[in-house]
Parts: sequence; C-alpha cells; structure tokens
Amino acid sequence: MQTPKARSGSSEVPQRVSPPQRVSPPQRVSPRVARQLRPTALETDSASTSSQARRISKDKSPKVNERRSPRSPLPEKKGSSRISELESQISQLQEDLKKAKDQLQSSESCKEKAQQDAEESKKQLLSLSSKLEESQLQLPELSLSEEARVIKLHKISQEKDRAWQVELEAVRKQHSVDSTALASAIGEIESLKVQLESLAASEAEQTKHAESANAELQSLKGNLAETLSLLENMKNQLKDSKESEAHAQALVGETLLQLESARTTVEALRLDGMKSTEAYNSIASELDQSKAHINLLEELVSKLKADLIIASGNVSQNQTGDHDPQQEFVVKRETGESNQTEAELHTLKCEVKRLRSTLETAETKYHEEQTQSTVQLRSANELVEQIKFTSSKREGELEAELKKTKAEIEELKAHLMDKETELQCISEENEGLNSKLVKSLSCQREYELEKELKELKGHVADLKAHLMDKETELQSISEENDMLRLEINKIQMDKSKVNNEVVAEVEAARCAEREALTKLGIVMEEADKSNKRVARVAEQLEAAQAANAEMEAELRRLKVQSDQWRKAAEAAAAMLSAGNNGKLMDRTASLDSSFNHVTGKFGSPYSEDMDDDLLKKKNGNMLKKIGVFWKKPQK
Repeated sequence: MQTPKARSGSSEVPQRVSPPQRVSPPQRVSPRVARQLRPTALETDSASTSSQARRISKDKSPKVNERRSPRSPLPEKKGSSRISELESQISQLQEDLKKAKDQLQSSESCKEKAQQDAEESKKQLLSLSSKLEESQLQLPELSLSEEARVIKLHKISQEKDRAWQVELEAVRKQHSVDSTALASAIGEIESLKVQLESLAASEAEQTKHAESANAELQSLKGNLAETLSLLENMKNQLKDSKESEAHAQALVGETLLQLESARTTVEALRLDGMKSTEAYNSIASELDQSKAHINLLEELVSKLKADLIIASGNVSQNQTGDHDPQQEFVVKRETGESNQTEAELHTLKCEVKRLRSTLETAETKYHEEQTQSTVQLRSANELVEQIKFTSSKREGELEAELKKTKAEIEELKAHLMDKETELQCISEENEGLNSKLVKSLSCQREYELEKELKELKGHVADLKAHLMDKETELQSISEENDMLRLEINKIQMDKSKVNNEVVAEVEAARCAEREALTKLGIVMEEADKSNKRVARVAEQLEAAQAANAEMEAELRRLKVQSDQWRKAAEAAAAMLSAGNNGKLMDRTASLDSSFNHVTGKFGSPYSEDMDDDLLKKKNGNMLKKIGVFWKKPQK
C-alpha cells in the first residue's frame, strides 16, 4: 500500500490532456453506450503515455551507464525479463490512467454543459412564467375560476420543476452511493486479479494439454477423413448395385412383355385354327349331304332307266301289236320325267363337281392353314420356351446378384454403423476436449462482464420504467390541460353572448395561453433532456472514476511487485557477489540502471516525485530483506 503522499505524487504526473469531446445536447445516449465509450477513449491516449515513458527512460539512461557494475548474468536475465514484463504492465496502467483522466475531464465538461443547459431551460421557464403572469394581468375581466385554473397550471409547472430538482438530487445521491459501491468493487477486482495471477501459472500446463488435445484431434480428423472416403466408396458401390438391380428389373419387365405378346399370338393362332376346323367341318358336312343327294339321284336315275327299258320293251311290243294311245301318253310322260330327272341329275352332277372343287380347295386351304398354324404354334412355343428359359436364367442370375448386393449392403451397413459409432465416440471425445479447453481458458473477467451487463440491463430497465412513469404523468397533465381548455372554451362561448369585445380578449388570452403551454411543453422536454444528459454525464463520470480507481490500484500493486522483484534481484546479486558490503549498494544501483538500460520502459515518473521519508522507509525495508536473504543460505 502507498502513503497519501505517494498517491499525491503519483497523481501529479505531467500528462498530456486531450481536449474534451463536445457532446451535442439533443443527442440521447443510453447507459450502455456510455459504458462502451470508455474503452475507445482509453485507447486514443495510449500512444502519448507510452512515448512519455520512453522519453523519461531515455533521459535516465546515461545515469544508468555511469553507475553500472559487474554482476552475475543469470539473475540479471531473470530479473530483466520479469522487470520488462512489470514495466510493460506499469506503462499500460499509466496509459489506462491517462485515458481515464481524459475521460473524466470530458465527462466533467459534458456535465458542466448539461448544467448550463439546465440553467438556460430554467431561465426560459422563468421568462415563460413571467409572460404567463403578464397575460394573466392582461385578463382581469375573466372569471375567478379561470384565474384559479391558470394559477393551478402555474403551480403544477412549479411543482414539476421542484420534482425534477428533487429527482436530480436523488440521482446525485445515487451516484455517491454508486461510487462507494465502486470502491468495494475495486477491492473485489484486486482479489480477482490475484486469482488471475494464480491462473496464469496454470496456463502453461493447460497449453500443453491443449497441444496434446490438438494433436489427438488432428489424428482423429485423419481417421475421420479415411472413414468418410470409405463411406463414399460404399455409397458408390451401393448406387451401382441399385442401378444394376433396376436394369435387371427392366430386363425382366421386357421379357414378361415379350412372353405376353407370344401368348397373345398363340391364342390368336389357336382361334384361327379352331375357326378353320369349323369351316372345314361345315364344308365336309355339306359335301356329305351333297353325296347323299347324288346317291339318291343316281338311284332314281337307275330306277328310271329300268322303267324306261321296261317302257321301251312295252312300246316295241305295242308297236308290234295294237296301238294304245294311253300307253303312248304314259310313255311320253315317263320319257319326260326321265328327261327331267336327267336334267336334274346333270345339274346335280355339276353341283357335285362344284362342291368337290370347293371341298378340294377348302381342304388344301385347311391343310395349308393347319400346317402354317402348326409351324407358327411350334415357333411360338419354341419362342415361349426360349423366353421362359432366358427369363428363368436371368431371374436366377438377378436373384444371385440381388443376394450378393444385399449381402454387400448388409456388410456395408454394418461397416457404416461401426464407423458411425467410432465417429460418435470421436465427436464425444472432441466435445469433451473442447469443453475442457473452454473451462481451462475461461477466466473471471467474463463473469465480471456478465455481472456488469446484468447491472446495466437492470439500470436500463429502471430508467425505462422511470421514463414510462414520466410519460404517463405528462399524458395526464396534457389531458388536464385539454380539460381546462375545453372549460375555458365553454366559458368563452358563454361570455361571447354578452360582449364581443370580451370574446376577442378571451381569444387573445387563449392564444397567449396556448403559446405559454407550448413553450412550457418545450421547456419540459428540454428539462427532461437535461436530466437525461445529467444522468448520462453521471454515468460517464462513474465509469471514469471506476477506471481511474482501478488503474491506480493496479499501478500501486505493480509498483509494490516491482519493488519486491527489485529487492529479490538485489539480494541475489548480494549473494552472488564476493561478500563486499561496501560495493553492495553500487551493485544494486547498477542493477537498477541495467534494468532501465535494457528495457527502456521502467523509468516511471512516479519515482521522481516520492518524498524522502518514503525513500528512507524503502531503503530500510530493502536492507532488512537483504539481511533475511543473507541469513537463509547459512541455515
């Protein structure tokens, strides 16, 4: 811990102050935006402080070269590396402190501007109230109720101003409470930084574990790539097998279609054969009938011939004997009948010849059609047998291929399931490693940021609720004003019947009242804006104070730590030296000068402003530490 004098000396470091940024009054900035402005402002002034630290270290470097003395290189290297880290941290903290001070100055300027705006709005409100009083004086003929309402409006505006002032005081008190809370938070931050230092020691082991985990992850990625390639090959083989199966199914469909067409042709040929056999049977039956008719006719002819012979014998006998006319008539009739039968027989013979020729042609046609149908039927049967044989053979081949592809698919599925289980195990291991890495690399700063974000969200919600309350209150006031305006209009309408001049004056007063109300609304809006600006400036001031306190605490801690390292380095140099107590202080001085000479960053301006009492105390503490370190090797 530092003394108050050391703090005053550290705060009086010459610094380059950047001009405060001008914030426009109508711009509304939320608390979250105000919190986000802090790191940007802190980053802008880092270059100036670092250049200042380098310049101071360069100014001190000649003195260091004059006081340097020989020492052991081993502790010098260790001390120089650690001190270079400490110097970089100190320079960073100085830069952050510089930025925080600049931010504080800018917030103070914004606060002053907001106060000026509030004073101007109050002046405008006073001028408007004076104008309102003048307008009230100009309307003495109005009723007492109207004057009471106007006075009530004036009182409401004054009460609003008082309420706003009370709220401003409450906000200021809240800022003071927040500053105390920030002081406690700074103490917590110090403890968290100690924890972070302990975590930094374990980061090396965590990095080693992370490297081994990354190597395992790379090997697992290689295995995963191999499994994916095998999976692609299996998918391609499965696709080929599916395509061959589809092709085989198409061939089976084609063969089935051909078989159906062959069956239809066989059925057609059978129907044609049946029709031809039916036609042949009909023709044969007709031929049999004609043959039977011919036989009958031949029998008749033979009978007639016999009768004719008998008749001719009788005629010859009659010629020799007596001439009988009746017998001649019978003979003539029989001869006529015989001639008629002969003619019928001739016609029947012609018909028989015709029927025989048709029968022969039908038989030849039937035999040709039968032979053709038998040939076609034989060819169709052969084609059907061939198609059946080929289809059965193809079906057997396809079934064998299908069984083979199914077996391959089952094997590929089993292999795929194995690879998926292996991939799932690998992904689970990766998730475990990633979770371990995330847990190992996570720090307390994220928790602090989340906590701060929650606080900011709660503050924003409170501000929104407060704003909603203000809006509802303003709406109620506007409704009351509308009611008052309606009543004033009613009174004016009642008095317009009495006197036109009074109506004109009332209209003029109403216009003045409207102007006053509009101006009052403008003033209320400006006062609301000024309150918001004051809240924003207070938040910025709070953030700047927090950053300033944090940087000062970090600077004090690092200075104490650098003093401890310096003392340890001096003790090490004293132990490594030949035991010459007269040259011990020169060597410690040379060690300090060597640190400034090597790094060029450790020359802090805070050490020049320390008091002599503090230097004496530090020298006494340093001698005590040297004595302790000197006694330790003897034990």
